[in-house]
Amino acid sequence: MADTSMRTPTCDITTHERWFGAFTAPYLEEGPEHVGPVRLKIEHPHHVLSNARSIVDSEDFSPLVQRAALLAALYHDTGRFPQYRRWRTFSDPRSVNHALLGGRTLREAGALDDEPVEVRRLVLGAVVMHNRFRVPSGIPDDARTVTDVVRDADKLDIFRVMAPHLAPGAERDKVVVLHVEDAPGKWSPVIVADVLAGRVASYADLRYVNDFRLLLGTWVRDLRFPASRRMLAASGLVENILSALPDSDDIARARTRILSDLADAARGRGGA
Repeated sequence: MADTSMRTPTCDITTHERWFGAFTAPYLEEGPEHVGPVRLKIEHPHHVLSNARSIVDSEDFSPLVQRAALLAALYHDTGRFPQYRRWRTFSDPRSVNHALLGGRTLREAGALDDEPVEVRRLVLGAVVMHNRFRVPSGIPDDARTVTDVVRDADKLDIFRVMAPHLAPGAERDKVVVLHVEDAPGKWSPVIVADVLAGRVASYADLRYVNDFRLLLGTWVRDLRFPASRRMLAASGLVENILSALPDSDDIARARTRILSDLADAARGRGGA
């Protein structure tokens, strides 16, 4: 294989998009009952990639960071496919950390072998860190930037994916909603407390569909880039998701806090 260490990074990643299509195609052949969840995870990275392009275009990143961010956006959920094949779930606690599995899968498949070593390191680092509750402190600036782009772009598309599944009366796919209980009048006080304290809620605390709605609301404050916050505010998805919450004083306070954060986001303010 030719030495690519001095190759100038560019933002044309069509070769990788073709690779990803070939890699994921066999997972659609495992039976009609599995086509829906698999197709969702095939489509999702392309939307994340589109979001990442918008973020990258809004910032003055180096060519190295631009390319790594786009590749990491495309490949961030590669581990979802072997995860679903073996465990039939997208819940990491019920199976395996899909981010670590994704990094291992990319290395074993040689998906990044033709990329400069600096790009490979940034991409793999972002893939394995994209789902962490917090990004570790002290990592190099470029690694932090690439990871933050992927995390923002991923969150933006999860709002899009989850909105129809969290709508009142929707037929919920338990795999997609991570097996939480569909109890319209129930929510977890710990999630409401996170909202009111301005904290990002944890997947580990999810018990009910309403918890999922509130958890997504806590992400409004966690977006790192002004472009991400503006994109979310313009989408209308937060208001859509919150509209399905039940009526109660606690929920009303939580909704008010999230909408206030969203108003700040619309002005490009806020963020972690």
